Amino acid sequence: MQITPTLTALAGLGAAVLLYFLYGLARNEAVFIPLPQQTIDEMLRMVEISKDDVLYDLGSGDGRVLIAAAEHYAVRAVGIEKNKLLSWLSKRKIARSGLKDKAHVVNADFFKQDLSEATVVVAYLSQKINNRLEAKLRKELKEGTRILSADHTFNFKETTKTKTGHFWTHLYII
Repeated sequence: MQITPTLTALAGLGAAVLLYFLYGLARNEAVFIPLPQQTIDEMLRMVEISKDDVLYDLGSGDGRVLIAAAEHYAVRAVGIEKNKLLSWLSKRKIARSGLKDKAHVVNADFFKQDLSEATVVVAYLSQKINNRLEAKLRKELKEGTRILSADHTFNFKETTKTKTGHFWTHLYII
């Protein structure tokens, strides 16, 4: 069997993706694994989002939460994504969806951003990052702000825990 350049390139890409995931998992960091659209839809219904909310998605990945929130609930949605490639992809998807007036992405570390404007926060991170993030959320978020966390918990008083797709989504109110 002859190995073609295409197969070699695909094998190299596969190895790079695997190393990315293993490196993130070894450091117990969040790696980009997109939430299924059904899970996003269920999470947004669960939080009872309204057009007056300002949604922040921490580690917003490819922007799918931002787009769903802006498109279906007409909220202002802000994504904070450290990965430049994912930020670029999000901005492109938002522009193609015609939602630039409702959703935008900041290419930054959310630990260094002011989150006080948020009325809804979405997080699909790791337990280690949630643990570090909790003090910042307590300090910056206003009373009544709702936090949705897919799969991982915070030490806030949990109001609801719901199975959304194959994830547990935890809802907290500050």
